[in-house]
Amino acid sequence: LIILSKRLTFTDGTIGFQGSLVPYLNLTATTTTSTATVTVVVSGEATNPKFTFSSVPALPQDEILAQLIFGQSMSKLSPLQIAQLASAAAQLAGVGGSTSLLENLQSAIGVDDLDVTTDEKGGTAVSAGKYLNDRTYVTIQKGDKPGSGKATIDLNVGRGVKLRGEANDAGEAKGGVFYEREY
Repeated sequence: LIILSKRLTFTDGTIGFQGSLVPYLNLTATTTTSTATVTVVVSGEATNPKFTFSSVPALPQDEILAQLIFGQSMSKLSPLQIAQLASAAAQLAGVGGSTSLLENLQSAIGVDDLDVTTDEKGGTAVSAGKYLNDRTYVTIQKGDKPGSGKATIDLNVGRGVKLRGEANDAGEAKGGVFYEREY
């Protein structure tokens, strides 16, 4: 499960059928932030799942989402992060439009991916990625701390093999070969 850029791993759950071909879900994912343990339950038909959030210690729903997605309190979020949070909450509640704030911005500036992330210490980074062609993908990332910028290029050479090169603000560079297979 991915909520904004936060990946959660399901730790418990069942998927079954209740009279139709649409699966019925009852899945639980739990993660620990710096101040709370957050549990997300996904339940209902797979075509219209319901999301339930809880935390220990008990927090208001908006605070749970802020902790889950950004790892910090609502009071410490930037205006862009608050807009992202509102968009995520609306989409999870089933009332949001199909296009989020980041998707609108992504379309306006002509990139394929646009992401705002927050690390465990509250540091924020913005990254933008673009496919130059069907084999080449470039990402630029800049954080709020000096020396946190980097550029990455991925080249798909075929049969699941990718070459990756990366350079950062300090002039350091590295490269690697990766194998990826999708099922």
